[in-house]
Amino acid sequence: MDTQRAVVSRLLTRPHSLADLRDATGISVPTLRRAVQALLDGGWVRVAGRALATGGRPATLYGVDPTHHLLVGVLLEHPGLRLVATDLLGHVLDERVPEGVGDLDPDAVVGHVVAYLTHLRARFRERHPIGIGVASPGYVDPTTGSVLAIGRVPSWNNLPLRQRLAEATGLRVTIGNDIDAMAAVEFGDLHDERTFAYVGVTEGLKFSLFLAGRPYVGPFGNAGLVNPHLLVAHGARANAGALLTVHGMVAAYLESSPKRGAGAARVEARSDAWARFRAVLELADEGEDAVAIELAEAMIDLLGAQLASFVYLIQPELLVIGGALAEAPARILAAIEAALRHRLPTLLDNKLAVRRARDAAPSAATVGATRAFLQRFLAEENQPLIGASSSGSDTAAA
Repeated sequence: MDTQRAVVSRLLTRPHSLADLRDATGISVPTLRRAVQALLDGGWVRVAGRALATGGRPATLYGVDPTHHLLVGVLLEHPGLRLVATDLLGHVLDERVPEGVGDLDPDAVVGHVVAYLTHLRARFRERHPIGIGVASPGYVDPTTGSVLAIGRVPSWNNLPLRQRLAEATGLRVTIGNDIDAMAAVEFGDLHDERTFAYVGVTEGLKFSLFLAGRPYVGPFGNAGLVNPHLLVAHGARANAGALLTVHGMVAAYLESSPKRGAGAARVEARSDAWARFRAVLELADEGEDAVAIELAEAMIDLLGAQLASFVYLIQPELLVIGGALAEAPARILAAIEAALRHRLPTLLDNKLAVRRARDAAPSAATVGATRAFLQRFLAEENQPLIGASSSGSDTAAA
């Protein structure tokens, strides 16, 4: 990583003085001073204040300047599309959910992104778009940025989406998995050497892995994906693995509950799949719906076993529960954690911290796509940061 990129990468976490940057990067102060001045001139960095005085002149603190650039995030929801613009610190500047999109057509997606950039350039004339981060379900090629396979959407298989977006917009583009994007916004730009994971329950079950602080995506951009149907213990209820998915839990509840009952009406009244999933868990938490209670208990037991298997294998120090479970009732999450911990030996149990994901907003994965883009962009080698962010496709691994 060149000096300018190393400086910005560090300043994303908190303001630093030149001495702080020297200690964090090992780069000499004269070299850092030149890099910081170039970044000040280029609108990437600003003076953020003064350090506490320790007897001499207080050192100047530098931080990221969030006022001159923007990043674009694209979430492929299938059905549906979500678009956001953020500043360099991840603050949402603009958000759009195009209406009437339905099942995504690749040509239509490119058209929506181009139109969104036109909107952003008109609204934020003082800001320079750096690039586009795309979050997609399924498998992607980390080298080419192609969508390799999305099981339920065959028309997206082997689609060179990054190339098409880069050619249509003139911007750098990266593509990653949607759960990995949620993890990116959850953990931010931390320089953390621990091994930790984000587990997302969505249309499947996936662990986003950070091994010794570095994200691991695997050769198909989807490492950590679990097939719960293959891992469910012998003797479990039929289709038990479906309870570890949003659509599977909702379908199981609606199939088993009274068709005209209050519980079914409450679930069906919710506007989207995640909200319906949470409605089933809320009914279970309230303790009066026998079907919801039975399904939630089965899900908790199965998920506890899956999480314990993962902890035995990877031995993470932190496990964050997110996706559609990020807004689950507190007692449901406590029960999941208990189901995990009672399967662990004391050594692993004592070392493991478990918590709920902090960001459960619908835009989390979309914002995460911008964070993932920025992390990859700053990790590029032999690319000058100042003056190189306005054109060309992303040549680094997506």
